[in-house]
Amino acid sequence: MLRKLDRCTIVVAGKHTHLHHPLDTVDEELRHGIAIWPHLTHPGPGEPDLILASAGDLPAEALTTLAQRLRAERPGLRLRYVHVHDLTAFAEDGTHPLALAPDAFARHFGTRAPIVLATSGHPADIHALLGRRHPGTRLTVLGYRDPGRPVSQEHLRRLCGLDTAGLWQLAATLIDTPKEIPA
Repeated sequence: MLRKLDRCTIVVAGKHTHLHHPLDTVDEELRHGIAIWPHLTHPGPGEPDLILASAGDLPAEALTTLAQRLRAERPGLRLRYVHVHDLTAFAEDGTHPLALAPDAFARHFGTRAPIVLATSGHPADIHALLGRRHPGTRLTVLGYRDPGRPVSQEHLRRLCGLDTAGLWQLAATLIDTPKEIPA
């Protein structure tokens, strides 16, 4: 391939061995910056019990694994999985080209269900982007935390809350915590 002249050669490669992104939502993610992954989402209308949202390949790997386990071990759980391709989709409507309109934001993130959002960025950046439409205490953002020194990938995952045991404990806590009933 490197010896060819007068031709364009494109090499597509990845550093991860498993594909976690469904190919049928790529167009929607590129067009809108966000998509619900149907293969990990409970079908049908209505508010889910838990919303998992990922932004980035490592967070998607961690939350995909969690979603598959939740679906296997808690089959009655109504789960919604959202993948964010462009973080500006979180921004307040009208502030960025891909910022979700209020109805689209509610369609993706509901109005009552707890949300676990994993990102490879800083959690404070997510909170800042959400602005006035921040979902409040129902949102848990997991993201980069500087370890202050070189650490292993596994240690960094634990520090950021993206390890398997930590994610399972967080999900179990959010699912099993009684929801407040609005007055």
